[in-house]
Amino acid sequence: MTSASTPGQEPADRLGSWGATGVLAGLALVVGALDLGGHSLTLDESVSTTMGTAPWREFTDSVVHREANMALYSLLLRGWAALGHSEVALRSLSVVAAVGTVVVVTRLAQGLFGSRAGLLAGVLLAVDPLFVRYGQTARGYELSILLTAGSTALFVRGVRSGGRGVWVAYALVTAAGAYTNFWAALIPLAQAASLVALPTGEVPWGRLLPAWAGLAVLLVPLALLIHAEDSAGTDWAAGSAAGRVLTRLRGSVPRGLLDLAVLAVVVVLVVAALVLRRRVPPGTLARHWPLLLALAWLVVPLAGLVLLSVAYKPLLVLRYLVVCLPAAFLLLGLALDRLARAPLVAVGGVLVLASVAGVWQWDARGQSEDWRGAAALVASEAGPGDGIVVYAPYTRMPFQWYAADHPGLIRDTTPVFPAGSWATGALGFDTYIPVDGPALVARTRGLTRIWVVLSHVQGSGPQEVALLGALTQAGYTPTGRQGLAGVTVLQYGPGPTAVVP
Repeated sequence: MTSASTPGQEPADRLGSWGATGVLAGLALVVGALDLGGHSLTLDESVSTTMGTAPWREFTDSVVHREANMALYSLLLRGWAALGHSEVALRSLSVVAAVGTVVVVTRLAQGLFGSRAGLLAGVLLAVDPLFVRYGQTARGYELSILLTAGSTALFVRGVRSGGRGVWVAYALVTAAGAYTNFWAALIPLAQAASLVALPTGEVPWGRLLPAWAGLAVLLVPLALLIHAEDSAGTDWAAGSAAGRVLTRLRGSVPRGLLDLAVLAVVVVLVVAALVLRRRVPPGTLARHWPLLLALAWLVVPLAGLVLLSVAYKPLLVLRYLVVCLPAAFLLLGLALDRLARAPLVAVGGVLVLASVAGVWQWDARGQSEDWRGAAALVASEAGPGDGIVVYAPYTRMPFQWYAADHPGLIRDTTPVFPAGSWATGALGFDTYIPVDGPALVARTRGLTRIWVVLSHVQGSGPQEVALLGALTQAGYTPTGRQGLAGVTVLQYGPGPTAVVP
């Protein structure tokens, strides 16, 4: 197939190409390892690390009822946690995934667009601030990027000359991506859309269709988990800027009309693709199949997520679409490769410098939630008979993660809200827990001081007001306040006392 193949390479050229790819992998490793443990685990990271270290019963219960997304990553993290529970040890799994992604994307770009385009795509990806950020995060995003890049690389190989083993690997890797990030399940739609560019006889339908059928079977358990959980873990997306717009749209337009509009858009896109296939000479489309594949990889998942958000419920969150990130760098590498030498050096240099500046900024200001500092602060000042209030309730996970590093804090203090001893599995707090004022007042009886750890992410609301009001009703007044990144620690003592700034 002329359109989907690349000129042969001499062994020396292939060796040099792999050598350059190895240098890029080393670059990704160095950038990913910079200050890896410098920042506290975030709330989202604490969900992954808590799942990755929880007893099996708690882990499976959470996957089945709450956190099916990233289930594969959490499962892998359970084994990876044998390296240790430090931020460096836990985040290093994502660093390894980032290195693997740079290798796969570089080789894929080289196969699709040529050696120079591949190297450009690889170096820009390795230093991209967003890519580096997720490569230093104990979440499944970076692994999902690796798996979707691997899926596309196997898809390309299978379409060109792949045997049965390639298609089996394709189905397995693609399914693994979906179990790491729900939205990776949209990638096969992009791959299928790109086939419009190829003549029917050049598509290995005899092996592609069974691979897709096998993939569908592999995704059945995931579909059942999503159906069982329904809104679990996604309703918060309605509060984002895009979510608010979509919520207003869904509230002002009849549901049937929205469904009809979504169906009409899908039909129009399918008809447009068929018309394009008939009107454009097959050879022309086939020659541009690599470009159309990259474009589809970038656009189709976004379009699918928008249509789902309109027809089902708001789901449009940009970080869900990190699975499209490699496609952007394939296209960027191709675009730069088409420039003459001087513009290439100028534009490429500017992009690299901008990326390095972004990575530096992330490194310097990336601390968004200092749960490590909050636990250390309370541990340094709390004493026997003190109580701990953590709000919002689900932020008990990151606070309890770091509280475990301070045996005195665990021994001497009593959790007041959310209720439950420090021995209670923190995954149980990853849900809505209303503030019960009378019950909270009762739990404070006999306690010397109350330490209140508030998350800035939650913000002030009726439940927080009710919580602080219950402490006042119990006879406590604020005596101290200290702000950390993303977290505020309040100290309450008995009796009327002035607030300490």
